[in-house]
Amino acid sequence: MEKYLKQLLDLFEKNAIKTYLILANVILACFAIWFANVGFLPFKNAGDFGFFVVLCALLALYRPGWAFTLFIGSLALENINLAPVAFGVQIRPFQLLLTVLILALLGRYLTKKMPAPKGEFWPKWTWIDLLPVLFVVGGFVSALASVNKGMSFKQAIVAASFVGIYFLTRIFVQSFEDLKRIAPFFLSTGVVVCLYAIWQNLAFSYGWNSFEVMPGRPNGTFVEADWLGVYIVFLLAIVLSMFHLLRKKSSIMSCQSSSCVFLYVFLFLIFITLFLTVSRSAWIGAVIVIFGYLKLALFYGKSDSQKVAGKFWGNFWILMKQKWNWIGWLLEFGKIFLIVLVAVGFIYIFKLTSFQLGQRAQSTGGLQKITISCEIGKSAPEKIAKIEELEAYSCKYINLEDIDREMLSGRVIQEVSRPDPNVGIRASIYRVVFEQIKSHPVLGTGWGSISEILGNDSRGAGLNASNLFLEVWLGSGLIGFLSLVILFGYIFVFSIFSFVKSKGENFDLVFVMLGLFAIIIPNLFNSGIFLGFVWVFLGVAVGLLLNKE
Repeated sequence: MEKYLKQLLDLFEKNAIKTYLILANVILACFAIWFANVGFLPFKNAGDFGFFVVLCALLALYRPGWAFTLFIGSLALENINLAPVAFGVQIRPFQLLLTVLILALLGRYLTKKMPAPKGEFWPKWTWIDLLPVLFVVGGFVSALASVNKGMSFKQAIVAASFVGIYFLTRIFVQSFEDLKRIAPFFLSTGVVVCLYAIWQNLAFSYGWNSFEVMPGRPNGTFVEADWLGVYIVFLLAIVLSMFHLLRKKSSIMSCQSSSCVFLYVFLFLIFITLFLTVSRSAWIGAVIVIFGYLKLALFYGKSDSQKVAGKFWGNFWILMKQKWNWIGWLLEFGKIFLIVLVAVGFIYIFKLTSFQLGQRAQSTGGLQKITISCEIGKSAPEKIAKIEELEAYSCKYINLEDIDREMLSGRVIQEVSRPDPNVGIRASIYRVVFEQIKSHPVLGTGWGSISEILGNDSRGAGLNASNLFLEVWLGSGLIGFLSLVILFGYIFVFSIFSFVKSKGENFDLVFVMLGLFAIIIPNLFNSGIFLGFVWVFLGVAVGLLLNKE
């Protein structure tokens, strides 16, 4: 312990300003969550909001680098609104910082007072940077053909703001050193979000106000648990990439630094939060990311990979045929498996969830176990088609928290299986989506018409396409769909190509590949295109890959 404290003190002395900024980021995130829960946010009047805007603008104008780090730290605060209700719009912290940063940079450009010389500050723009622009253009073109033009144009403007995140990131993150400067801010907020999500379920189990959208499923600082799941999988990709970096720096598989201790603790919190979300799409994404890490982090290229430099399929074939370092693979797998076991044990010991995690995982295959209560001497078949059948067997569906009450009333508790209703809902959504795409293959339906076409869920919230790519095709037509597919394809192809050429040594390429899996896999079942960290990742990934070229 003394050794770790000494390492932390040395780090603080070397990076005092950065440490203060990270602490400020953590404090601001904590207060933002607290203020939102107790009703201090959104601001009650325009004066208070205006004063806060002026403070942010001054920070962005005089310390744009500091403002950008806080912008990165605020990306997870998705369900926190700053704008007074009277404004009729919601402004999240990162949207406010995005706006003032863009205006500050524009002001500095016009007054020729850029933070760095012109040639050093602006990135080298390429054809890849046109793809996000086409994504925005597609949204406005689709709005022209939308049945709800007004809402579609508003949502197209929202889409443009997220593309603004991409370009702001391209400006501030152009190298691995830039990435290292901003990563602590994203991760420190991640720790806050994980702890808050765990607290939400703890509060729910004790009957306190948990501020959860769906009881028993933490949503943290996101609007729903599935979005939190995507975010947690992305955090997992970052942490595993950092393990790869630290492992490469050490001649042995284990690491003894304070950084490793922090990462192990953080990984523990990540897995607890991941399980508590009971988001099956996030679980699938986490499995892909973990096994991707076990393959990539323990892959050692050979010199013959250089002989086919410039030929992608040759490099890809060499990547596939390389021998695995099985001892290292087993060690890393064992560490992750142990942390997973401890996390699951922690959840059950402290009764952090009312869900049966094993049954939830099994329901990924299409069947879902539910708890029912029957009259004495009555029982239902082990498998039913729908809940309405239970009435014929003198049974009814109950929640887990109702088991004790039902038993005290003399009823018999039983578990039965039924087809997962979410599978049927998704199938119905996909059927409607494909019909719409077939009817509007080029222009789509516009962002503002998607929920009108698909309807609302049981909570009254508008449904989405339950697939990121289908959502984009509907919202911005073929133009937006192709631009996004090409952008993702570019990142995937060239990250693998560069990784093979580097013989598996580059941490940033591991991050790009795992981060891409973390975003795409869960979003095959969700539509998380309007999440701030997604567009930051795209900007970072493109900047790093162009830097490799």
